[in-house]
Amino acid sequence: MLEIRFHGYGGEGIVTLAEMLASASIKTGSQVQSLPSFGVERRGAPVKALLRISDQEIFMRSECRIPDILVVLNQKLLASAIEQGIKNNGRIILNHHQQLECLYPLTCINATKIAIDENLVVGRVPFINIPLMGAVAFEIGIPFEKLEEAICEKWAGKVGIRNAEVAYIGYETMQERRK
Repeated sequence: MLEIRFHGYGGEGIVTLAEMLASASIKTGSQVQSLPSFGVERRGAPVKALLRISDQEIFMRSECRIPDILVVLNQKLLASAIEQGIKNNGRIILNHHQQLECLYPLTCINATKIAIDENLVVGRVPFINIPLMGAVAFEIGIPFEKLEEAICEKWAGKVGIRNAEVAYIGYETMQERRK
């Protein structure tokens, strides 16, 4: 079973990010579990979400204490995310503009810049979760076509197509980093 814990702030789309990856994983035939975890529901408060993916039925319903992957939407949450637990051989995907030193394998993707460059912004807030969908999908082996299907089912028409295009940039960015 693969466990991923997402860390971000309310309003960054962290729950949607986990749910979309869950939907795409289901399309590959996997069993999934997506769980949001937040206290006071307000924009700007720390938020966590969990995604479990397995080829077998998932019976566990508890919080994920030691995930395989951490996805951190804001660098300010990185230390806290690591302190909350990660497997010894775990890896991290971080929304950040430059590569940082870390005790764990860390891949930085500038999802903020991608969202801004692609004009995926509403009210001066870039939708960083969309390029991160593509980045995480690549990291965990979800074929992009399955993610695109899930995106276009959630958002119809031009919005779905546009979100899929931006997610693909995140997917390609990770693909280039792995070469």
